[in-house]
Amino acid sequence: MALRDSTEIDELRFPLRVVDQRILADTEGAGRRRGAPGGLVEIAAVGTTVEAMYGSDGSVFPAEGVRNGRAGALAAAMKRTRTGEIEPAPSFGGVLLQDGESVISRSAGGGGYGSPMTREPERVLKDVVEGWVSRERAEAVYGVAIVDGRLDREATERLRTSLGAGSPAG
Repeated sequence: MALRDSTEIDELRFPLRVVDQRILADTEGAGRRRGAPGGLVEIAAVGTTVEAMYGSDGSVFPAEGVRNGRAGALAAAMKRTRTGEIEPAPSFGGVLLQDGESVISRSAGGGGYGSPMTREPERVLKDVVEGWVSRERAEAVYGVAIVDGRLDREATERLRTSLGAGSPAG
């Protein structure tokens, strides 16, 4: 089975329910040009036993950053039991799901390009507003201070100086 339609159509056609599907904040490889964030999807068996087969590349070695960019987050596969316990699952292969159990896939984030300290503060602010990067990560990794949802340029300059920001060339 390949999920190609909308979630609602797939839930009507197959004995499954999409429990969660979203982008994960702070999984991008930080950089002047950040890598793509990873995603999460959880799919549960409904009313029957389902064999879920999958491949999860990027679970051992992350997508490396280049020119001082950071690596993206690792991928992972998991199984949620009927009691809610989450167990690790193999990166490649499959799991047998009983009614009410689910498979969880966390995809890898892409590697960043260039030093995160050289990412334009306005872009970091937009990343925070859109939920790709947390305010805490913006400060610690990108050296960008965001106060009350707005860019604090003076605090950003001080923060980047104290963190030893690299040259804008990255």
